[in-house]
Amino acid sequence: MGFREDLEGVCSRVDGAFAASVMGFDGIPIETVEPKPPEGVELQALLVEYSGILSQVRQSADALQMGKASEVSIRTEKMVAVARLLTPEYFVVVALGPDGNVGRARYELRVTGSKMAAQLV
Repeated sequence: MGFREDLEGVCSRVDGAFAASVMGFDGIPIETVEPKPPEGVELQALLVEYSGILSQVRQSADALQMGKASEVSIRTEKMVAVARLLTPEYFVVVALGPDGNVGRARYELRVTGSKMAAQLV
């Protein structure tokens, strides 16, 4: 199974999910699925910005000797983004509505993320 199928599976199993992506910390997406894109959200631009935020979180955790960051959630009025680091260069993120099932998103990224990480090495 490839990234597209894994991402589609995550979106189908998480209530409220409207997109998922495997991205590099450079902001370049490897694969993105948008089964239910919401109006008024420019997902690609948003993911590029979030990759910068995740990069800063990762660097801060290292600088403060807190260990490696593994997961980050960002909640706004219009959406929740849950990201899980796969390798030092890549992460997976799922975007869902504010009422979506964040717990299930975290679980799915943890389970599917390990499979995706193996495909990146």
